[in-house]
Amino acid sequence: MHGMRELTEAAELLASELVTNAYLYSSGPYSLRLRDAGRSRVRLSVWDTDPHIPAPFRWGVETPEVLAERGRGLYLVTLYAECWGAHPMRGGLPGQGGKLLRVECAAKT
Repeated sequence: MHGMRELTEAAELLASELVTNAYLYSSGPYSLRLRDAGRSRVRLSVWDTDPHIPAPFRWGVETPEVLAERGRGLYLVTLYAECWGAHPMRGGLPGQGGKLLRVECAAKT
């Protein structure tokens, strides 16, 4: 869509992880947004109604154990995203609170 085919695999992986977490851990609606972030970069943002901000968006994430069944997804975020961040969302109407998680991936130069 933004003419950055070299970012497709990383963007798909990151979107899949963030949307899956929104589906699993939020009891309300959620949404994905994809934007051009300039200089061969793309930004993915996922909003959901759960206010809990998970690691690595809070303080980092540890390498998962080799045989661990969970905990690999957000670790992958740290490997594939150039940068990431989170913002609590406050709202007066139902469904407007929660959080916004964002990641950026960039083409290797």
